Amino acid sequence: MNNVNNRKFTRKKVWQDTEATIKVDDPFSAGSRKTLTIKGIVDNLSTGGMFLITEESVPVSSKAEITINFDPASSSSDLSVKAYGKTVHSAENGVGIEFTSINMAELQQCIIKKMNQRS
Repeated sequence: MNNVNNRKFTRKKVWQDTEATIKVDDPFSAGSRKTLTIKGIVDNLSTGGMFLITEESVPVSSKAEITINFDPASSSSDLSVKAYGKTVHSAENGVGIEFTSINMAELQQCIIKKMNQRS
């Protein structure tokens, strides 16, 4: 059993308007590789992963292409970062994703820009 208290990385709550879109392979597409695109709200985030609040069912153990948008009201891409990961935990209200690749410098820049926007 995966205990959230035994995490390698500390997850932190993010701004309530932080959204993410994930693209995962649809396990039920008969023969052809179809992609599910799922949007949600980022509940918490760390350098190792995130929890995405969504009402949609997300297959566990799927590779995911992730776009985290810290300013969805803006059309600017200055406050978004791309990442790759895999879904590791499914819950009633969302899905846990472990990052396999994320540009930490870009993530840090987005967080700093968002903080500067708020002040």
